[in-house]
Amino acid sequence: MTPIRARAAILALVFVLPAAVAGCGGDGGGDGGSEDPSQVLEQTFNNQTDVTSGQLDISVDGSAEGDQSGDLTATIQGPFQTDANDPTAFPQLDLSAQISASGQGQSFDFDGGVVTTNDNAFVEYQGQAYEVGSAIFQRFQDAYEKSVRQSEAQGGSQDASSIFERLGVDPQTWLTNLSNEGDEDVEGTETIHIHGDANVDQIVSDFGKIAQRVPGGSAPNLDQAQLDQVKDSITEASLDVYSGKDDHILRKLSLALVVEPSSDSATVSKVDINLSVTLSDVNESQTISAPSDAQPITGLIRQLGLSGLGSIGSSGGTSGGVGGGGGPTPDYLNCIQDATTSAEVQKCAAELQ
Repeated sequence: MTPIRARAAILALVFVLPAAVAGCGGDGGGDGGSEDPSQVLEQTFNNQTDVTSGQLDISVDGSAEGDQSGDLTATIQGPFQTDANDPTAFPQLDLSAQISASGQGQSFDFDGGVVTTNDNAFVEYQGQAYEVGSAIFQRFQDAYEKSVRQSEAQGGSQDASSIFERLGVDPQTWLTNLSNEGDEDVEGTETIHIHGDANVDQIVSDFGKIAQRVPGGSAPNLDQAQLDQVKDSITEASLDVYSGKDDHILRKLSLALVVEPSSDSATVSKVDINLSVTLSDVNESQTISAPSDAQPITGLIRQLGLSGLGSIGSSGGTSGGVGGGGGPTPDYLNCIQDATTSAEVQKCAAELQ
């Protein structure tokens, strides 16, 4: 994946994850330690609860051993707020991202984020905020509304179960050998802790499906032999689900993996990965404001060398206008909205001409 496409994929995940995690919920109650773990998972991932706001915290820790040893830590965190009266409105977000990596005597640090308000969007990079512009954001909002309307027309919804369904995955199938570990506090909320071994075959297969549906991504189509190689390399895997004791809203999801490449030519002998997604302050009012020192998005475009998009937001300021020529057109935005694979996303670039 090229750096530009990698950044696009990360931003897409930033927008998608809050909706997916927030939508997980259902009816609850009872003694957490005595509930059947399979039933808890079903209530958590399938039942619908209106979650309109909260705090999202995603963290990844990884370490590699061998000739190419190194460490990686990454976090995405911040508040989100949706309009309970208008499900077609894109959520307000204030998500910050930090990435730190080291290895082979070198280090890399990234500090950025995304802020969306009622009428504008901002990208934060290395401590500076850049205004996308209200005109561009309105086009994105129109495309988002179109997606919601199409889903409603097809009898769907925007909760987590429908999102997973559109991705073609069922997270209940990601766990085997389930056990109820009893009650546990997650950011001040009592939860039921369900532990299980990760169904590696299912997770690898589903990850391939999800990767192909991330706009801006360039995940390759893996053949069965490549998928088998990935599966064989995962020697340990476990999943932990923390479901609200009173409401069965997903409060935390943790994945732990140990990967030991089997290839003789591998420069890494072992990789440990820990992923955690936490949802807190559910349905509590969140304050999300536009950055006060935002610069026109053209500054970031020039800094990242995205000359093909150099006219976006060229009018700057709070008007968020679009300069002449080369900017994203309605056809381009509609194309991106409808794209479901990396190949389709790449074809959308023709609409920028």
